[in-house]
Parts: sequence; C-alpha cells; structure tokens
Amino acid sequence: MCIVVLGFLYTVCQSRYLGAALKGDVAYISSITSITSIVFGCGIHQAYPYFKKKIKKDVAPLFLKLSLALLGIYLLIAILYLIIFNSNLTIGAIFILTPLLVYNKVVAYISMVENPNKKNLTEMLANLLELVTVIALWLLFPPTLLIGVFIFIVKDIFLAVLFTYRLRNYLFVPSELSLVNGIEILKFGVFPMLVLLMTTLNYRIDIIMLKHSLNSAEVGIYSVGVMLAERVWLIPDALKEVMISNLSKGKDTSEVSFVIRVCNSACIIVVIGIVALGQPFINIFFGKEYSSAYSVTVVILIGVIFMIYYKMIAAYNIVQGKQKENFLYLIISVICNIVANIVFIPLLGNIGAAIASIFSYGISALLFTTHFIKETGSKMTDMLTINKNDISMIKERLAKK
Repeated sequence: MCIVVLGFLYTVCQSRYLGAALKGDVAYISSITSITSIVFGCGIHQAYPYFKKKIKKDVAPLFLKLSLALLGIYLLIAILYLIIFNSNLTIGAIFILTPLLVYNKVVAYISMVENPNKKNLTEMLANLLELVTVIALWLLFPPTLLIGVFIFIVKDIFLAVLFTYRLRNYLFVPSELSLVNGIEILKFGVFPMLVLLMTTLNYRIDIIMLKHSLNSAEVGIYSVGVMLAERVWLIPDALKEVMISNLSKGKDTSEVSFVIRVCNSACIIVVIGIVALGQPFINIFFGKEYSSAYSVTVVILIGVIFMIYYKMIAAYNIVQGKQKENFLYLIISVICNIVANIVFIPLLGNIGAAIASIFSYGISALLFTTHFIKETGSKMTDMLTINKNDISMIKERLAKK
C-alpha cells in the first residue's frame, strides 16, 4: 500500500512538473526500455528460482556475476554506439537505461527469493527517493527532457547500488557452478522471456505507436489516462498471487472461477467509482492540461474485466506448466493490438489507441477463457459475479487469517 501511494504521488508530481509534452516523451522512453530490457535480459531473472530449486546449490554468485557481465558488455556497446553515431537524447537514454534495467531485474529477483522483506523495503525507499527527487527538481529547475530522463533513471541507479551492496558477499564467493551452467541458464530463460515480452508489448505497444502518429502532449495525456485505469488491475494482481498459492497447495479449478467472480465484483464497484469521480479527480490532482485523459480512462476501463480473465487463467496455466498456451494466445493478442492501433489511431487519436487496447484485451480473454472452459469443463456462468456462497467462503477465509 505504501508503494502504491508513493507511486501515485510521484506520478502526479511528475506529470504536473514536466507537463503533457515532456511526460509523453518520458513515457515513450519508458515503454521502449521496458521492452528492450526484457529482450536483452534473456529471462535470466525468471530462471533464478528454478535453478535454485533444481541444482540445490548456492546459485546466487553465478547469477550475480552473470548479470554484472551483461551490464558491463551492454554498457560498453551502448557507449561505443553513442560515441560513433552521436545519437539524440531519446536514443541515448534508451541505450543507457536498458543495461541498468536488465541488471536490476536480476538482482531484484535474487533479493526477492533470498530476503523478500528487505527487497520490499528497498523498493519502498527507492519510491520515496523518486518522489523526493521530483519535488526537489520541481522547486529548483525548469522542466527539460534531460531532467525527465534523470527522474526516470535515479530510482534504478539507487536500486542497482543498494541491491548490489546487499548481495556483495556473493561477489567474493567462488561459484560452485561453471560456464556450462551459465549457458544453460540463458537457454532456459528464452521461453519465459518471450512470454514476458508478449505481455509487455500488449501493455506498451499503444504508447510507442502513438508517439509516431501524434504529438508528445497527446501521448502524455494518454499515459495518464492509462495509469488511472491500471490502478484497478491492482485488485486482480493481488488476488492472483493468493490464487497461485492455493492452486499450488492442492485447490482445484473451482478456485480460479471463485477468484474471477470476486475480482469481477470488486472491479465493477471500483470502475463505477472511477467513472463517477474521475473527471474532477484528474482536474484536481493532474490539472486541466490532462483533463481529456478522463475519456481514455473510461474507454480502457471497459477492458479491465477482460484482463481479469486473462490474468487469472494465465496464472492457472503457469501452475499447470502450460506456458506454451500462454505464449501462443499472447502472440495472437499482440498482433490484434498492433493491427487495431494501425486502424484506429489515424481515425480517433489517443481514443483509438484505447479502443485498440480493449480490443486486444477482449481477444486475449476470449482465447484464455475458451481454452480454460474446454480443458476443465468449467462453465462461463460460474465466472461472472459473486454469490451468497462466495460471501460465506470469504468470511471463513478471513476468519482463518
């Protein structure tokens, strides 16, 4: 909750300080680096829990050294490229940020597995630093793209330094594993990387395509509208983790239907609240410059329910070891997203991008739900809204806590 509140306050201050145009430029850089960091990270971070369990040795030294090697190689390539081609600030920021984000993904995952409490505390401190930084810069300097990039990068630099410091002992421990294991890790990470890449593309391709069709201010307004709609996703994201735990402990497929019903009901209530109060909320917190973001928020909120089905059933597939199905359906969804953006952005601008998003979310939900019903024999009527038995079940579970 602290991280959510700090993140919201940061977004408000950043948006106010930079203005819609610079906010759009920074959102574009953020979207690109979220994709490039996944590709060049090779899924190493997702391989850590698997190899820790499989090899039954201390694999942290190898993973930390492997991530440091990639950081060094990628930074060297980035610096040489920038020196030779003398690229603009946007390209330069993407080239420098990508290696840093790759490294952070690995060390954050190691920290999460080894000591999740310290990892969460570190991220909360980073969010606080990010908020303090943007407020201080707001008071001292006029906004520029360079400052916008600096605000974006300061958190990741802090995380990289602090995570490395906390994992420093692994740097001086001889690794029990060999280069062969390192290659095996890279091979293992390819498929999880592709799945994560498809998921991220489905979330971020709209901003990238908007940037090449509309001005930066429109992109900035759109990014704020998306951010507000994505707050609703915190509900399924939170309950998904509980569902995965319960499925791992023996719960059957009825657990998936139960969680979907609970999420649907909770999200419908929150969506109604956002639709009713969203316009004055945006005007008060973000300013009238972002007033039109409300329309984007309302359109994307239509797709929130679709995302519940995708998130829950995709998580169920992961528990069942069916990553290939997830990958296939996500590829189809991303292709639909790209095609819809090509069609709707020239016609409707940022509203067209929002429509393209809900279209791809709907396709994704349809594919995942159809597969789930066919495989498990579940009924669509069991995945709609909460009932009396669910209320009793929720009370029982809360009583056990």
